[in-house]
Amino acid sequence: MTPVSLGTQAPDFELKSTNGETFILSSERGKSNLVIFFLNATIGGTDTQVAESFRDASELFRGARTTIVGICSAPLNELQALKEKLSLPYELLSDNETIGLMYGAHIRQGFGPFSRQKFSRSTFLLDRTGVIRRIFRDVDMKDHINEVLASLDTDL
Repeated sequence: MTPVSLGTQAPDFELKSTNGETFILSSERGKSNLVIFFLNATIGGTDTQVAESFRDASELFRGARTTIVGICSAPLNELQALKEKLSLPYELLSDNETIGLMYGAHIRQGFGPFSRQKFSRSTFLLDRTGVIRRIFRDVDMKDHINEVLASLDTDL
């Protein structure tokens, strides 16, 4: 499967959301820009920092007519607990790794029988029509939010 690329229509998907509904990407077209980011886990570390960074900048994204959505391979109950614990104002979606593979957000970590698939830190910026305008891979959390916000000004 070829990962997504810049300037192409983002592949449609449907995932269960922490709001109890099904998130359908194509139904978001025409409403707002969309930031999709991938979390590897729901406990601590860099993934928590990613979620908190988007939370802390959520008003800036809302002001730029941009919706934020996080995707993780964890079950919905874990995602709901993370959302409540961190007071996240955006939805988290539960993926069985299908969407992560489609978007090229997977890496293999470890060797031999100890290897496993996991999400890499990836963020995708889609315009209102669903076209991928920016892809951020292996992000550095120190500057990531500012890079995404700056892309809203220059790319959309």
